[in-house]
Amino acid sequence: MIQVGVRQLKNELTRYLRLAQNGQCVLVTNRSQPVALLKKPDMDSAQTTEERLAAMAAAGKLIPAKEPGPMKPFKPLKLRGKPLSQTIIEERR
Repeated sequence: MIQVGVRQLKNELTRYLRLAQNGQCVLVTNRSQPVALLKKPDMDSAQTTEERLAAMAAAGKLIPAKEPGPMKPFKPLKLRGKPLSQTIIEERR
């Protein structure tokens, strides 16, 4: 694991990002106190759906969509009579 101070990281960010991309872990410190860890994302550490998709795209397992899916814009229905929300409230009583 490589240890680097915040100032040196700022001055040589590209170098440390390349090291992280190649699989090395970079521990970032501020006055000798650890504040961050730079490492290449992997499927096991991803928590959210966006992180998992980004990790899969980085691994070449999927190609992100250029445009949103085939869903058409939602068009609300217009009904006569009292509002549906009012009907639901009455049925809950």
